[in-house]
Order: sequence, then structure tokens, then C-alpha cells
Amino acid sequence: MSDHLPAHCCCHVFTPACPIDCLRVVLGTAAFHALARADRAPFARPTTVGQVLNLWRAGRLGLAAGLGPRRLGEIEVGLVLAGFALSDATPPAQGLPPAPGNGPACSSGEEKPSC
Repeated sequence: MSDHLPAHCCCHVFTPACPIDCLRVVLGTAAFHALARADRAPFARPTTVGQVLNLWRAGRLGLAAGLGPRRLGEIEVGLVLAGFALSDATPPAQGLPPAPGNGPACSSGEEKPSC
């Protein structure tokens, strides 16, 4: 994927097709390495963010060595920070601030910051 922007770039948008390496910016080193290795797991090592997301949704990530409750929680938070909804059944959150660029301080005539 030579046209894939690195995750440390401010313009990076996480997608399920992103390589697992993109999760390095939202996970601690130990959690990332345990996830990427997936030692002794009954599934193949995940290579994309989408595969990690599917394994998390299926409740199977904890089957890999080194992925206990603490690191699973970190992975969950990392996926949310990356912009993924963890459950299709989750109702929309109430009272959250508007998305960047859509708040009352941003009028349509304002110049938006560029990357």
C-alpha cells in the first residue's frame, strides 16, 4: 500500500483496510505487539484494522496470549479513538459536542485548517 498515509500524519483516516501497523499510534507498545503477534491464538494473526475490529466484536481477541482485560480495554479504547463504532447496536450518544468544524464557532465562511 504505497499510497497509504502513515497513521502519524494528521490527515490519516482509519479504515478497516488499514494495515495493523496503523494501530501503533493509538496503542501502547506492549498491547500493540501482543495484538500483532497473536501468540497461541486459535485464529490467524490479524493483518488489518478491520480484522482486529471483527475479532474484538466476536469476543475472540482475549484468546491470544498476552491479551488480558487491561490490554483488551486498551485495544477497545484505541479502536474508538481511531473512529470505529464497536457495536452496530449502540444507540447514538446524547449530549456529545459537535464534530470538529460543525460547532457554533465555525461558520461556513471560515477557513478550515489544512494538514
